[in-house]
Amino acid sequence: MSILLDTNVLLRLVTDSTKISGSFKAEVETALADGGVAVSAATFIETTRLHHHERIDLGCHPSVWRRQRLQTGLREIPVDGDIAVESVLLMNSGFHRDPADQLIAATAMVGGLTLATTDAQIVEWAGQTRLISVLDPSA
Repeated sequence: MSILLDTNVLLRLVTDSTKISGSFKAEVETALADGGVAVSAATFIETTRLHHHERIDLGCHPSVWRRQRLQTGLREIPVDGDIAVESVLLMNSGFHRDPADQLIAATAMVGGLTLATTDAQIVEWAGQTRLISVLDPSA
């Protein structure tokens, strides 16, 4: 299974949060070695914005933080035209208006990836529409 990490999950993995289960952490570690874990480029937009507005502290320049994540085996999926278009069209199915979440969900949808997220709005939407599969990293 290829997993796309939502921003909240990536941040919790990096900080070794107890809100992420040990079994999910182990699954990610194994999948990283095979290139089976990815993030949308939108995640780096979102983390940089959060860092800039002092809502999180990355501990270093955002570009250094990004490179450190990619050196672990994490794959970055660029936002292309298909993802951009689908991200906006998700609102037709009731997806909320957060542009970063739209891009991340569209990345999962276009790429056929399972989205690991703790975002209740995304989980509820995915359960109603079945357009993407989601994984609860806290279970």
